[in-house]
Amino acid sequence: MAALFSLLSVSQQAEFLEKMNRINETIKVVPEDVKRQGIGGTQMHVVLNGEEESSHNEHAHSHTQEHAHSHSHTHTSLQESSHNEHTHEHSHSHTHTSCTSILEQIEKLDLPEDVKKNAAAIYHVIAQAESTVHRTQISQIHFHEIGSLDALADVVGCSLAISYLGAEKIVCSPICVGNGNICCAHGILPVPAPATTEIIKGMPVYSSSFDGELLTPTGAAVLKHFAQDFSKEFQMQITAVGYGFGTKEFEQLSFVRAFLGNSYT
Repeated sequence: MAALFSLLSVSQQAEFLEKMNRINETIKVVPEDVKRQGIGGTQMHVVLNGEEESSHNEHAHSHTQEHAHSHSHTHTSLQESSHNEHTHEHSHSHTHTSCTSILEQIEKLDLPEDVKKNAAAIYHVIAQAESTVHRTQISQIHFHEIGSLDALADVVGCSLAISYLGAEKIVCSPICVGNGNICCAHGILPVPAPATTEIIKGMPVYSSSFDGELLTPTGAAVLKHFAQDFSKEFQMQITAVGYGFGTKEFEQLSFVRAFLGNSYT
């Protein structure tokens, strides 16, 4: 979301924030200019009831009644450099929201139809992966209330930014999933997490040389839905570059870089 937000014009950024900050009274999206290892970029803070999203755990999101970036066209390329996502801590006191309820929330948002359609499709990808992993029906998949809201902001934010950009083709570089293990609601699991593994089937991925989760289910679902092609190379006349930083830092500089431009033909 931060990388895509960086590609928007000043007026688009203002409209983006105005729309995002009224989708739910408990959510506030705040961009911040940051610098990591000498590289400047944007970090999007998602604040829920005054609390930063990085204090929650995405891998505690799904619950099975128990626990869950042209051809004369505008072109966007998402390039991964240690794809950053969020690591959260979980409290069992949180209530749960069904996938159906979240889709109903999306449908009621005061946003363009294409934004709501894309956001809903991304949630379907996540829910399908979770239902496969947990061997249950999608209707049985629930998301923790806080976790679902910060993920909602991420999914809707990416969908809204891409709508503003109007890119006719989106190409993503092969995706680095990270390495090692993660601690989540189901215990210690290997990277990539089971739900992420389901989502990235058919997508070109690779592991990092250092430990850490670099791709979460939400990030994987966003890429799965929007990327029309995956390639190490791209041919375009670049008009803008956006750098998006997350909350986690690794041995290697972690950011998402988005290129906006036109094809040669």
